[in-house]
Amino acid sequence: MLRNLHLTCLLAVLAIGMAACVKNDAPVPTPLTVNVNVINAVTDTVINFYINGTRQNSVTGIYPLGANGYNALAIGQTTIAFRRLFDNQNFNYADTLFTLPVKLDSVASGVRYSLFVSGITRRTAFLIKDTLTSDSKNAMLRFVEASPSVKGLRVYLNDTLRFTTTAFKETSAFIPVGNGRKELKITGLNTDDVIYSTSFTLDVSRMYTLFSQGRSNAFRAGLTINQ
Repeated sequence: MLRNLHLTCLLAVLAIGMAACVKNDAPVPTPLTVNVNVINAVTDTVINFYINGTRQNSVTGIYPLGANGYNALAIGQTTIAFRRLFDNQNFNYADTLFTLPVKLDSVASGVRYSLFVSGITRRTAFLIKDTLTSDSKNAMLRFVEASPSVKGLRVYLNDTLRFTTTAFKETSAFIPVGNGRKELKITGLNTDDVIYSTSFTLDVSRMYTLFSQGRSNAFRAGLTINQ
């Protein structure tokens, strides 16, 4: 009888101890994240990007003039590595092209980042902050000069001058541009000669980034949706 009583007391003490341990275990905090969109403004290279050796984009890679879409990445200091899409037939392109240290701040709701890759070296990549505030009556558009060798551009929509840039990495604010079909013309800063033209359709309440790519003799522009 006494032996059973001792055993019962011992089990009760162990149960209390285990409950205390469980109660005192702090929950694992969820890492804070911010959304980052990687945009390929390289002329002829499909890219992948990695953090700590793990590919962050889809297996198909990000094609020229394409974008990965917003990925949730941990805030704080991090290093992003870029590689060409691996050629699994000839086993080429396993090496890292370059790495880019970035600081992703804890930001307010509605703020994201765009990371432009305009070449295969660190100096041709840059990060910009996206403050997104849509307009219920217009499409919102900004222009990013992502062409390292083109120094200054003028951008027209339906023959109206909308943006003027003077240097690589220059980024405009988002502006309202109506909606519907737009005829795009891009000229040099000091000439009326058109170096690129195309057309596209913008939807009301959406936000877009128009960006340049390439050299003056092999120049294009891309369009990506921010919201």
